[in-house]
Amino acid sequence: MPPFKDEHVLIIAPGSAITQTQLGLPETFTPPRWRFPTRMFPGLKEGEWEPVFVREKVKVKQEQTQVNGHPRTEQAKDVDMTDATSTSQQPQTNGDHIVQHEPKMESLPTDSSGAVQPAEPQPDMTMEDEETEYYDDPLTSANAVYPIKSGRIENWPCFFALLSHIYQMISPPFHMPVLVVSQPCWTARDKETITQYFFENWKIPALCVMDSALAAAWGFGVQSACVVDVGLDKCDVTAVVEYVVNEVGRGVAIDGCGGSALTARLREEFEKQKEKYPDIDDLTELAEQVKRSPICEILPTGIPMPGQGTQAAPIQNPLVAASTGLDLKENAINNTSATNEQVATGGDGAQDEDDNEGVLDVAAIVAQNNAAEILAKREREKAEKEAKKKSSQAEQKAIRLRNSERNTTTFNFEDYPPPDLSSANSGGAAQSRKRKREVEIGPERFMAATPSAGHTDSILDRIAGAVHSTIMAVPEIKDRSSLWDNLIILGNGSRVRGFSNALVEVLSSRYTLSPSNTTIFTSEIPSNFSTPVPTGGTNTPIPGQAGHPPSHISSGVNPLLVAATKNMMQPGQHLQVPGQHPAPPNVQLHGAFAGMESLQQHSYRGWSQSPTSMKTVRAPDYFPEWKDPSVAGMEEATFLGAQVAAKVVFIVDQGISKGFLTRSEYNELGPEGIHSCAM
Repeated sequence: MPPFKDEHVLIIAPGSAITQTQLGLPETFTPPRWRFPTRMFPGLKEGEWEPVFVREKVKVKQEQTQVNGHPRTEQAKDVDMTDATSTSQQPQTNGDHIVQHEPKMESLPTDSSGAVQPAEPQPDMTMEDEETEYYDDPLTSANAVYPIKSGRIENWPCFFALLSHIYQMISPPFHMPVLVVSQPCWTARDKETITQYFFENWKIPALCVMDSALAAAWGFGVQSACVVDVGLDKCDVTAVVEYVVNEVGRGVAIDGCGGSALTARLREEFEKQKEKYPDIDDLTELAEQVKRSPICEILPTGIPMPGQGTQAAPIQNPLVAASTGLDLKENAINNTSATNEQVATGGDGAQDEDDNEGVLDVAAIVAQNNAAEILAKREREKAEKEAKKKSSQAEQKAIRLRNSERNTTTFNFEDYPPPDLSSANSGGAAQSRKRKREVEIGPERFMAATPSAGHTDSILDRIAGAVHSTIMAVPEIKDRSSLWDNLIILGNGSRVRGFSNALVEVLSSRYTLSPSNTTIFTSEIPSNFSTPVPTGGTNTPIPGQAGHPPSHISSGVNPLLVAATKNMMQPGQHLQVPGQHPAPPNVQLHGAFAGMESLQQHSYRGWSQSPTSMKTVRAPDYFPEWKDPSVAGMEEATFLGAQVAAKVVFIVDQGISKGFLTRSEYNELGPEGIHSCAM
């Protein structure tokens, strides 16, 4: 097989809302060039699909107007009645018989006396002919069929029609390898069906199916990570250990944790304040646009919403505050802010200037004759100065206010009213037109991730529980700490401002165990600190040493606590944990193999029950095109990882590591051969 070229590689990443596609690998990886809506519309014939909605327009074609059964434009012809009468009265021969035709007289209306009445003129008639025309409406989603829902392919004919439309739009070459980014919920049968379609319909030479979580790890350049992919209707949580996806305990297609759930939560709040939006009919579209705008934000814990903040009470006892966890810096911050405000306003000098402004020189005023005019002028100047000072302070305060401090903000809402079909029938254009309006949005813009009425858990709480369950299901305990330190939060559903920080904060508050809040007796952290007096001041044994297995294996009371509180230390003896076998006095006497077996049996396996640290993976700096959030952003890093993998698998490796399925292998193994690939 000839080697593949960079410009021939095709990458397809199907999603519930958008299907990302790119033909060719540039020198520096860029965001996807093509973004197709993952939807199709039923065609005019059954079984056909169209990429846009096709509307019908009835065009009326008017014919000539008729009067008394004759067209108005038709001119009357001169008729020779003599010739017509003579011709009609001549007999005709039919063989031996002569046939005499009598002129036919039409019956005319008569009255009671037998007089013929004049014929009434017939009304004018217009002959109309209807002609149906069709036109595309790309701005509507009416009657759209979405083949992928919550990551699962539910309509295969529609999905294949979408792939066929993509093939026609990009016009790929014949010798084209394809990499498909699969969803975690795709079954083995789904992958086999997709493999069969590409090889038999597109006639491709090679195919690679890559998991989306693994592609995200490739995009961030880490070997082990916990990938949280927030999509449209669902959320996937996957643990990747050494570039291998851990299928056990994987959170697949968690319902109600995607971007649509955030939109539904905003819509609930807009429904409660419906009197504020009387001119908006579609509140769902309003909630969707507000969610995508910068004014929608998820506030961190402890920051109140505008209009709901409460002033903290002064700290009376610093010792009590330190024991209860209150922030002792709050008073210092308040004092610093007050000092800064005083400096900004001029301090005491400005106050003295204002006080001196009211002092009048009475002697000078009395010496002049216009004392009343001077006093009135002074009062006007003082009033103007006060008004100008207040307006400038209000403007500066409005400029300095952050989004989280504003009670209301202005938002430009755009909608597409339905087309006017009456104008279309009359021959006019029937295209949807964009309409923009300004809407005042209140504090409900901060409630996208708050619990709904009657519920205690929010979207972030459900995702945090899935992350903890997925990491704790990893069989290798020593790998769990690296997963907590390598969190990857991506997906277009996580684009809401403050989403990632809020999720990490919920995880930290729930599952992080700080070493400062624990002791050496109630934890499994190795320690060399001295124990209390009953043990003679000796050191607490390190669980990693021989003869001292990890404390989390035993049940009930911590054995280290029992060993430390009982004076079991004797000269020349080791500290023995109750219920455990004593370690041999000398490992060398039992041979090297026995010593190694003992060390392996009682080796310390790490801090696994609760993490001590938690952080997200930093985005790589060598892809500048992915740093612009207006273009793509690292929320779509799955496609970036797919590009890196396609470069390695198709160009660098070229099938040595069995990274893709070739056509010859497909002809031999069939669609089931896709499972033999390394990806």
